[in-house]
Amino acid sequence: MNPFIMGAALALLPECPYFYEFFPDPVDVPDNEGEFLSIKWESSVVPWDSIYLQMDDNKGFAVYVPPDSFFTELILHKGAPEACPVKSGLLCQPLTSASLPNSRASVWNLSAGICRDTAYLPVPKAGMVVRRVESGEWRVESGNTVNLDSAITLDSLISFYGEIPIYISEVAPCPEEGIPEWFEITNRTVFAFPLNGISDCEAKKPLKTTDSIRGKSSVLITKDSTDLRAFLQTAEIPIYQISISALKNTGDTLRLCSDGLKLDSVMWGKAVNKPIKCPSTEAISPGFTPRVSGNQTKVLQISERVLERSKKNAMLRVRINSQEKFELRLIDRGGTGILRKAIDSQTGSWLEIPEWRRCQNGPCFIHLQGEEVDETAAFIVRP
Repeated sequence: MNPFIMGAALALLPECPYFYEFFPDPVDVPDNEGEFLSIKWESSVVPWDSIYLQMDDNKGFAVYVPPDSFFTELILHKGAPEACPVKSGLLCQPLTSASLPNSRASVWNLSAGICRDTAYLPVPKAGMVVRRVESGEWRVESGNTVNLDSAITLDSLISFYGEIPIYISEVAPCPEEGIPEWFEITNRTVFAFPLNGISDCEAKKPLKTTDSIRGKSSVLITKDSTDLRAFLQTAEIPIYQISISALKNTGDTLRLCSDGLKLDSVMWGKAVNKPIKCPSTEAISPGFTPRVSGNQTKVLQISERVLERSKKNAMLRVRINSQEKFELRLIDRGGTGILRKAIDSQTGSWLEIPEWRRCQNGPCFIHLQGEEVDETAAFIVRP
């Protein structure tokens, strides 16, 4: 068989990556910045972990794609790391091993496992992209390019980090006299996250703002920002006001929502063996805190980051890349165990977890524990 025809056929397999778009010569940024190439594939479950690329006769290079992250698009771009978009299913990495020629034709080759693809690019034009048309030819075209300023969303950060990005880090249910109740939320990621829609899950009017909580930073939420600001006597601490419900000193539950979706909750009182001293503030961990495994290679792999109850065929699947014995647990956002199961020799096969529907709307966790392995993966349940 003709090698080109065979490569094209392999590129049609759902798990095979293929060249999608090239942008060699941007005009709104300095030279050698802003150019990118885009590679896509249809199936998020792939049998390979690296894509090998070569331009013309230059030295080839490899791009690692985490097999448990379920990306379906890769962008290699020139520019600062913060220019990378963060959205569900997209892996963005800097293009450091090659530059896209903007004054001559070029040939790009791609391989990943048994998959092959080749792009025969014509001479580019400034500010225009190069795409493959239905005939298989690559042509210079105008039109929208990949948006490198995509909005960061909750789903995208969960997909990127594998855990809930925003959590309650401290609460003051019974502060000193004259000080309003408040709680602190923290962004565990390096990306700014929009604060619009944040609430205690009970407020009729969630926070309305164009501000964001910066990466690795915290903000305070209270029902009276003026009084709290007067007490703190500093303008450096970000404070936001919403009509949060009054918190009971002896025992209560505080929840955190973003646009109605539950992200976290903390509890205190005799019922959970966590009394609160008054007056005081309490640093409280989230209801369930995923532990980070010391292993460099992840053993636990999940098929979905977001599951919708309305989709009858939605299914959570896990794959365990080891032949050791493990205990698998499905844990709700408050730390309640839903499922506990012994796992033995499941390497390479996917295990269905229909019990995911017993999770509350919001974050839920798969926890895997065994000899020298303690890993957690998060997913979101939507209505």
